[in-house]
Amino acid sequence: MAKIVANNLRSAFGGTAQLIGADQQSSLELGLETFIGSREGNGPLAAVVDAMEHAEQLIVAVAPNDTPFFSPMNFRALLAKLEDSSIDVAVAVSGTESPQTHWLLSVWRKESCLPKLLVEYERGVRSVHGAVKDLHIALVSFDANLVRNVNAVSDLSDRGTI
Repeated sequence: MAKIVANNLRSAFGGTAQLIGADQQSSLELGLETFIGSREGNGPLAAVVDAMEHAEQLIVAVAPNDTPFFSPMNFRALLAKLEDSSIDVAVAVSGTESPQTHWLLSVWRKESCLPKLLVEYERGVRSVHGAVKDLHIALVSFDANLVRNVNAVSDLSDRGTI
């Protein structure tokens, strides 16, 4: 699934997709570059901060490797929100009655986000949602099927292929 997610990211943005924190064997098997950030193992916020520090690009997209149904078109919908220069981060949201924010399906403006996230990380915050209070956030709604995590074949409703 990581390869599918990486292909979706590449199709949406051009450039390269990299794994964060994967072991060398997984990296080789998938044919994807991996980097281990200085905050490895310290939660989702640490991964986002490490990704931003490692990235040369001004816009950084983040996606879990178990979300294969989030397509290039979906990533481009997030990116489109950053055309408004007042928006710092665009994040996927699913559901209507009690919406769920998917912080790790997101596109970040590095210049405005990284300094604020670093401050929160240094204060001991480890969750992404706990660190974004000073950012301008665009929430982008998606069907729950597009953002779902697939951790096993049993997670597929048709038990079929992706």
